[in-house]
Amino acid sequence: MELTLEQLNKTIMEMRTKGLISEALTLAEQGLLVAIENQKYTHVQDLYFQKILIHFALGDPLSMVSLIHEYEAYCKKYGDLKDFMHYYLVMSLLYDLVGFKEKTIEMTKKSIEYANELNDITMLVRCHSNLCYLKVENGCNADALQAGLIARKYNQELSKNQPEIAKLNDIRINNNLADVYILEGDFETGQALLDGNLNSDIIHNHNREKVAALFGYGFLYEKQQKLEESVYYYKQSIELAQSYGDNAFTKKIMRLLLNVLYELDWREEIFEVQRAYIELSEKMSADNLLQHVMNLEFNRQKEKLEKKALLDPLTGVFNRHFLDFEINDWLTVAENSKQFVGVAVLDIDYFKLYNDRHGHLFGDRVLQLLANGLWEFLLEEEAEIIRFGGDEFIICIRHEYKEYVQNLIKDIHAYLLTLTLDQKDESDTLKVSMGACINDQKNYDYSILFEQADRCLYRVKNNGRASYDIYELS
Repeated sequence: MELTLEQLNKTIMEMRTKGLISEALTLAEQGLLVAIENQKYTHVQDLYFQKILIHFALGDPLSMVSLIHEYEAYCKKYGDLKDFMHYYLVMSLLYDLVGFKEKTIEMTKKSIEYANELNDITMLVRCHSNLCYLKVENGCNADALQAGLIARKYNQELSKNQPEIAKLNDIRINNNLADVYILEGDFETGQALLDGNLNSDIIHNHNREKVAALFGYGFLYEKQQKLEESVYYYKQSIELAQSYGDNAFTKKIMRLLLNVLYELDWREEIFEVQRAYIELSEKMSADNLLQHVMNLEFNRQKEKLEKKALLDPLTGVFNRHFLDFEINDWLTVAENSKQFVGVAVLDIDYFKLYNDRHGHLFGDRVLQLLANGLWEFLLEEEAEIIRFGGDEFIICIRHEYKEYVQNLIKDIHAYLLTLTLDQKDESDTLKVSMGACINDQKNYDYSILFEQADRCLYRVKNNGRASYDIYELS
């Protein structure tokens, strides 16, 4: 099943690249049902991502919104860097559709951060191409040009291994760059890019990209004051966008078409386009897309505040509320995935002496040093760090191999003993005692794991401190 779903995801991507959008959607829907039923959560997230992009290509933002609710929930429970990279991309597309420019750029830049970290060339192309378009919309032509040229550079690298995807990306990048050159008055370069796009052998398989190219011609002729030619191409792009139901794009082009018609003083056509524009606006208001997206944003901000309440303000790691409200869900994920769980309890040896010798602010710095060290060391792991109280911390780890959990606990302790904090002419090295318990893939009761780990901690303290002890359930 794992291999089949991997092949399915690849096939859907290939179908999208060839413009077989409806067929790709059918496959994605079928694959998603199979992936959910078989708890293949990596593939569940990939297929949600595919479905959302397909609905974007179909000009169906309402379906995007309904899917994002479910997609976000899976990302939060099972997602990794790649999934959040994809999530921020689709959020940027949705915010753009309703005109939230600042949020659109924010989401795009977050996706770029993840893409850089993962060295995901495909996403770097798409995100920088999107950023080019967004900067054009904001009137930042220099930034737009830079983003477009970066996208082109990455796409040249992508073309070595994925020529078909790169060919489609070329069209998207050139559409965006054409707008930049037109705004800068370089009509020759802008037209050359648009000519290349409409002469591409794949453009007719991709309605959204073809609409953008036709729109580009309308924009080109408008800026050259060739207004009748501009009207022709704007109408062509509107007709194509309407053919597949892309209301957002249609409305944008209608607005520009009206400006040109007013300049021409074509009153009869003005009335006709105005009527269509009003009807479309009323339909889009009835769909209430803006309200849906605002509700989505409200829920995101609400969850952010709730998460903030789970964080310790001094160290930035989770506080005890995480253990009260979140730990059981975290353990359920581990149990469903048949992972081993390790719970480690640790504290700083003779922590009171730091406060007595250097003051409580120094003691706070020691706690921050420990928390930051744990966070950096465990950044790539499926682990949570909790400040239990005072100088006592808890680490919850999950992994498919017990030996990995064992070695990770040992490595954590060894790493913590290397941390030092300077105070005037003195350098203090942390001494940490740690006790841990690893489950047997049967017991996922946090209280039992914590109790055994706590006993191990006290054994270490009674035996001289600055060491660790691990208990394994069997």
